[in-house]
Amino acid sequence: MENKKSGELSKNFWYVLLGTCLVLVILVGIVFYKFANREEEVIEEKLSGGNIQLNYTNAVTGLSISKATPIADEIGMKSDKEGQYFDFSLDIEIDEAKTIVYEIAVIKNETASTIGNDDIRIYLEKEESGTYNKVFGPAAYKPLEKDSKLGSPDGSMVLVKESTKKSLKDNYRLRMWLSNKSLTKTGNYSIEVVVNGHAK
Repeated sequence: MENKKSGELSKNFWYVLLGTCLVLVILVGIVFYKFANREEEVIEEKLSGGNIQLNYTNAVTGLSISKATPIADEIGMKSDKEGQYFDFSLDIEIDEAKTIVYEIAVIKNETASTIGNDDIRIYLEKEESGTYNKVFGPAAYKPLEKDSKLGSPDGSMVLVKESTKKSLKDNYRLRMWLSNKSLTKTGNYSIEVVVNGHAK
């Protein structure tokens, strides 16, 4: 009698284990499928008279560096290492407005950042005729003390403030590194890119 119960328990154990493995395989397959078929992330700000879209190449909305070591500005400005730059585009469509005034800002993730603001270097380039050219920095992170007139929140840092009378699409490349003048030997820093604007 005991042997029979033991055999049944053993069978039940294998059935449960097999069922669990099957569910895990299906879940992993679903996650992999969604990851492989992810679409470009689009954040849109509708203004009366026009639209501003900030487009990211994946679900990440900014740049994070981890276990960063100090490097010189000359190297950081040209580094093509994966994870040290972030590409995004700004798409502005003018409808009834005469002008759209906009600004590109970054917001520091306080929880994920261990490097001091003065020790970080932020650098932004814009693509022109196939070449990326400097539009900001390199500079330390200097947070706003109050909200900007265009809506960038206090604590964020404005990199670009422009106006346009026509629709446009601009490509940008954001870079970030730990300054070689820093006494910090290593650390993490994370920022998110945002855009704000007004139609006139």
